[in-house]
Amino acid sequence: MVILLPLSYLLGKFISINFSESNEPQKSRLQNIFECIEKPIYKICGINPKSEKSAKEYFFSLFWSNMVLSAICFFGLYYQNRLPFNGLVNHQLDLPIIFHILSSLITNTCQTHHIPELHLTPFSNIFILSVLMFYSSASGIATGIMAMRAIILGKIGNPYTDVIKAMTRILFPICFIVTIIFTALGMPNTFNTHISYETIENIKETLILGPVAGFEAIKLIGENGQSCFNANSAHPFENPSYLTNFIQIICILIVPTALIITLGFWLKNHRQSWIILSVLFSALIFEFITVGVLELNGNHGLNSIINSKQPNWVGKETRLGIVGSSVFEAAISNVSGSSNSALESFHPVTIALSLFNLSNQSFFGVQGFGLVFTINFILYTVFLIGLILGKTPEIFGKRIGKNEILLSSALLLINPILVLLSVVFTLNFHPIRSTSFYEHVHYFTQVFYEFASGAASNGSGLESLNDNTPYWNISLAIVMFLARYLAMGSMIMLGGSLAKKPAIPTTQATFKTDTVLFGFTFLFMSVITTTLTYFPFIVLSTLTEILMHG
Repeated sequence: MVILLPLSYLLGKFISINFSESNEPQKSRLQNIFECIEKPIYKICGINPKSEKSAKEYFFSLFWSNMVLSAICFFGLYYQNRLPFNGLVNHQLDLPIIFHILSSLITNTCQTHHIPELHLTPFSNIFILSVLMFYSSASGIATGIMAMRAIILGKIGNPYTDVIKAMTRILFPICFIVTIIFTALGMPNTFNTHISYETIENIKETLILGPVAGFEAIKLIGENGQSCFNANSAHPFENPSYLTNFIQIICILIVPTALIITLGFWLKNHRQSWIILSVLFSALIFEFITVGVLELNGNHGLNSIINSKQPNWVGKETRLGIVGSSVFEAAISNVSGSSNSALESFHPVTIALSLFNLSNQSFFGVQGFGLVFTINFILYTVFLIGLILGKTPEIFGKRIGKNEILLSSALLLINPILVLLSVVFTLNFHPIRSTSFYEHVHYFTQVFYEFASGAASNGSGLESLNDNTPYWNISLAIVMFLARYLAMGSMIMLGGSLAKKPAIPTTQATFKTDTVLFGFTFLFMSVITTTLTYFPFIVLSTLTEILMHG
């Protein structure tokens, strides 16, 4: 946090200046450099960067640009074994897994049902997956910035301008710097697809290579979670040391933190940002301490058998340690699908906390969307308190009306409707064939986690689930797609609705959202709403496992 917060402050200030849509004649040298880079892009694409769209136009522009890019990449994946730069892979992908890969990437979820080393050629990894990871991350950032800018500054903006700026001014420069750091710290970064060597036992071995450092940079900064290797950040090429593990955690959290600081700059009220960050970091620290203590105490069932107190090393990398794995898990549980250890090896309480984060989505959350879910919970809290106290509900100087409540409610209900119905359908039509009560309970947890992760654009999973089948690939592709674009539409329309409203001056009757009291209220409402919504499913899955675990 000592390193993350100052870096996030600088990035948040940079975002507030570059995305405010102001017409200031005085621009910094850096802004002029970026504009020189972006002008040819606007010209080639036929974009007028000064034209402002309506909220409806903003959404459909983002939606159709995502669909067109997915369609182009579909052919690249379908014919990957006929394209050059195949390396050692000559695998023909079937349609269900292609749909899953495309839906996963374009929704910024990057849930992985395939094995990258076996199923994807270097061409697909470098030139298809990376493009989708950049564009989906930029679309998420644009959505978050648009909603925040519309509510506070009353401006919708241009979707293409926001996406291009998100790439040229945020993702590309940061990824370039991070790539150099990762390469210096030992990650491969080469266009050689593999090298062969002979061991001292005269056995021929092959190592898969590639631009791993560059791929890892957009995976982390873009909160994608997709990986060059099936082991993800547990692989020594993707995460060689404790230092790289430390940097990866900062990379995952820097953009979500910076966007909340941008909120303070635009409101001209940094206290608001620090109240929100205090709540989010308090939850993060609580989760880290809980996970760390449970893993360091170990599995008491196994410890009683060996008559010795040992920490839980199952599924952890020794070079990263239990603390390094616990911090990473706490940091990514709602932000990214990256993982440096086997999630299933953690204590059931850890899985319960992860499921809460995936169901809530406001504790940092995925690129851009987490910010809007946080604002939405603030709106929801203000509305309920306004009803209790008899005050007119306002958020950031804008009065909350019927339309905003409908859109806010839709945003709150999209995730549970998709997740809970999918879990019920799967358990009915794809039950587990086992006589073990524990396996039935754990299968419930696996199914719940898989759909919760997909709907929250997270991508992590409990990997003992055999999910590379047509049913899982198609069902998850549908859930990820609907969750992403229904939420995106609700977010943009909510921002557009509030953008039309005049700013209201603060009075004594205004319920302030930048106080410690509101921070506690916001945390309570966020926790209780999520818990009540998913309570029966939590009881039948992780709570039962916790009780069985003892």
